[in-house]
Amino acid sequence: MAEQPGPASTASPSDTRPPTPRRPAPLTRAWRWTASALVGTAPSPGEVASTLVTACAGAALAVSGAWAAGLPTLAIVVIGIVAFDFFGGAVATSTSAAKRRYHAPERGRRHHLGFVAVHVQPFLLALVVPGLDWWTVTALYLFTLTGAVAVALAPPTPRRPLAFAFTVTGTATALLWLPVPAALTWLAPVMLVKLLLGHMLPETGAGAMREGAHGAEESRPRGTA
Repeated sequence: MAEQPGPASTASPSDTRPPTPRRPAPLTRAWRWTASALVGTAPSPGEVASTLVTACAGAALAVSGAWAAGLPTLAIVVIGIVAFDFFGGAVATSTSAAKRRYHAPERGRRHHLGFVAVHVQPFLLALVVPGLDWWTVTALYLFTLTGAVAVALAPPTPRRPLAFAFTVTGTATALLWLPVPAALTWLAPVMLVKLLLGHMLPETGAGAMREGAHGAEESRPRGTA
């Protein structure tokens, strides 16, 4: 009797396809979404850690100062929430992840100024913190918005020094002349750092140095060949 041919040893074409990538676990997906929402597009672990540590430390400092000043419980809670946002945001807006999100090609001046305009937290503080006057928070808000408009309209070269100019003068003015309760002396400097130095500047420090070097090279007189 002739031998029967054995089963074919060649694999079917479907067996050579790459395995389907596994979806991340729900907890992993939730963490990635939270990190992206807090910091920016695809943040690195260092960017997330720096933002969260600073947010928590700032909230703790602000809450402890408000508690030591004997402020009401509601005021302490609101101060802690605002401080978490402002301290963490001051770090987050400086990261490359935030620059990728807020300064993407499709985002223009309207988006940048809109982000600054919606930061009405000082008015929320005026509602619950005794001794924080409405004209004080209005002056701080309008100064910040004016600085953001100036930075947005400035050419690329003076944009960074202009943001620093508004930040340092606004901080000094707030500390010297605005009647702010001692527990909220951090508000003006941290807010200005977050919105003017962090959010409104499209480049990180290294990117700005490369842009400046490129501009200086282009403006240098060229000799004849």
